[in-house]
Amino acid sequence: MDTNIGPSEMLMHLGPQHAIQPGPYLLDLRLKGESVVDAELKMGYIHKGIEKILENKTYLQGITITDRICYLAAMSNNEVFCGCVERLVGIEPPERSQYIRVIMEELSRIQSHLLGLGEFSTDLGFVTMFLYMIREREEVLNLIDTVTGSRITQTYLRFGGVREDFPEGYEQKTMSVLNDLNKKLDQHEELYNTDRIYRQRTVGVGTLTKEVATELGVAGPPLRATGVKFDVRKDDPYLVYNDLDFKVCTQKNGDIFARIKVRLDEVRESIYMIEQAFDQMPQGPLFPEGTPYGRRTPVMRVPPGEVFYRVEDPRGEMGMYMISDGSDTPYRVKIRGPVFPTMQALPPLILNTYIADVAAIAASMDGCTSEADR
Repeated sequence: MDTNIGPSEMLMHLGPQHAIQPGPYLLDLRLKGESVVDAELKMGYIHKGIEKILENKTYLQGITITDRICYLAAMSNNEVFCGCVERLVGIEPPERSQYIRVIMEELSRIQSHLLGLGEFSTDLGFVTMFLYMIREREEVLNLIDTVTGSRITQTYLRFGGVREDFPEGYEQKTMSVLNDLNKKLDQHEELYNTDRIYRQRTVGVGTLTKEVATELGVAGPPLRATGVKFDVRKDDPYLVYNDLDFKVCTQKNGDIFARIKVRLDEVRESIYMIEQAFDQMPQGPLFPEGTPYGRRTPVMRVPPGEVFYRVEDPRGEMGMYMISDGSDTPYRVKIRGPVFPTMQALPPLILNTYIADVAAIAASMDGCTSEADR
């Protein structure tokens, strides 16, 4: 960014610690009056070294580490790690475990979207909606806690299956909560749509084009809000997503309003998928029979090889590349998360917008700096 300022211009440093940011990053802004004329993004303030940690832990210990890539997507991070190992050792989870994984990962997607919508509403000054979304999210977290024993970092998946089966009456409890959530979503969306100030600050603001989104590798709701119908669950199905009837939620305008609409629709679609999964889930074992894999898999040596596996994270395409050298720890782990490309789209997105809109635009992208700075 050119730091030579002209008449009526000033430099503003937004971050790395700021109330509107989902984690520490720095936005250097060059303003002319109240308009952003140039922007530069700087990251790396909380680099955790996740990939190198995974290469120095046994495969079983690594599941716990993947929870910490992004706590809002702990379940899908477990899935991408376990999926890599399962392909390397040549096992496939039984059908019941696959359905359980789908249900738990969609519950995780719901709670992530609800928190993202709530935090966005706060950054826009819509505090009432934040309280509603957090209230709804607590009920979903209770459902996750009932099965995994943890609200956030669950370490629930295991190689070839899942740690625990559903408790008795779990389907009825879950569908009662989700049916109630479905009704409340209609009310919340009506509040969004009918609020004049909300529409003024979101419709046509922070527009991301599909050309810029695809060039930068943006995925997830920000991409689908531009009209691009890409979802790993549809385009490269894993688990039993191929057996479920669901649509890829898209919008065309690519603005703040469209991104929020996509996430609201995705919560409804996740509820529909969970309902189908409960109806179709068979009885049976949680782990493949005739193998040593189970809830307490011993320290194991994975056959040499390399693999790439990807899933649909709440924020987009999450991929993991893994190399095994035959030992009990991965030789190399490389993560391709959805947030880094999303964050790279932020500077061009805020050009020629008002400084007052930067907070709303950044929040509508629902980035997770912790995941990018892994």
